[in-house]
Amino acid sequence: MKQEVFIEALRQELSSLPKHAVDEIIADYREYIGDALAAGRREEEVVAALGDPVKLARELKAQANYRQWQDRRSFSNLVRVIMSISALGLLNVLLLVPFMVYLVILTVGYVVSTGLTIAGLVGVLALSGHHFFGKPGHGTVSFNIDTNASAPANAAAAGASETKDADDDGDDDTPGNLKSLKIVGDRFVFNLQDDSKLELVTRSGSIEIHNDGDNFRFESSSDAARHLLKRGDDGTWSIARDEVVTLELKDDDEKVSFVRSSTDPKSGVWDISSDDGDNVKLEQDEQGKTHHLTAHSGQDTVDIADGKVAINDGHNVIRVAGSDGKYTYAIVMLPIGLLGLALCIWLTRITWRGMARYVKRQIDVVSASLDRQQTS
Repeated sequence: MKQEVFIEALRQELSSLPKHAVDEIIADYREYIGDALAAGRREEEVVAALGDPVKLARELKAQANYRQWQDRRSFSNLVRVIMSISALGLLNVLLLVPFMVYLVILTVGYVVSTGLTIAGLVGVLALSGHHFFGKPGHGTVSFNIDTNASAPANAAAAGASETKDADDDGDDDTPGNLKSLKIVGDRFVFNLQDDSKLELVTRSGSIEIHNDGDNFRFESSSDAARHLLKRGDDGTWSIARDEVVTLELKDDDEKVSFVRSSTDPKSGVWDISSDDGDNVKLEQDEQGKTHHLTAHSGQDTVDIADGKVAINDGHNVIRVAGSDGKYTYAIVMLPIGLLGLALCIWLTRITWRGMARYVKRQIDVVSASLDRQQTS
């Protein structure tokens, strides 16, 4: 191959490089060939020693891209060097595939960690806003159905009596404020008033109790069901909660019903109503916690469920959503996201250093090959 043909082919293969870099490389090879010819070597021999201009151009481009990356260490320049090395066939395919999978996982890690960090920051800002401008409160919203328009003195006496009862019955788990029914431990306790009626459906059968004044009248579908009731020393009646499927208690001014909603005795639906139309309905889960409450009094309605409160007076509706739990989850996301970002950055630095060392070794191989060609 003649010198001009070789030079033209080399220039054509180097066309992707900047013009000044191509001109510099071509000038170096013209000078090398000229020196070899001056030393008495044949033109064809010198050109043949330089090898295939296509392969030579690839090696020169890898070397030029590496110098460009050394001047400006950016990710795009590093990618150009790696692509140049891969064009020479120096990259091991068995190592390249796992490395690409690793890069994909690292990218996903960045995306997920960034998302968690942003969500955490939003949660912190939202929670801070609640602290400054009003935060939904925790705790129980107490309610009471007053079935008697009592005088203030009677109301005060009733309040004192309720306080004493609450102190005496530390395990009282009764919803609302009921006169004839309490839940103490794992038992329903009934203090039947005059003219009251209790209907029970148990796992052993049905039971009805009527208080006609001084006498109690019992009706039961089986002796086994009748023996489930126990009489206390204080005149109250009780039955184990896990034996009761449904319950309905009526007295002169209120009605209480309970329907178990699962096999757990604590879960069920309570319905408490008075003669004047007031009504409270509660739904309890297996732990005995109320997760849905609805109270009606005339046109007024209060509905509490899933951390949301709706108040309706028949004309206007006010809805309040307490979302502290969501903010708590968001705040937990913040440190997780920051730790994830820190880990991704650390892995990126290690990867960058490893790739830089690998590229340098491969470029050293290319440079050694070019030196051998020029000395041959």
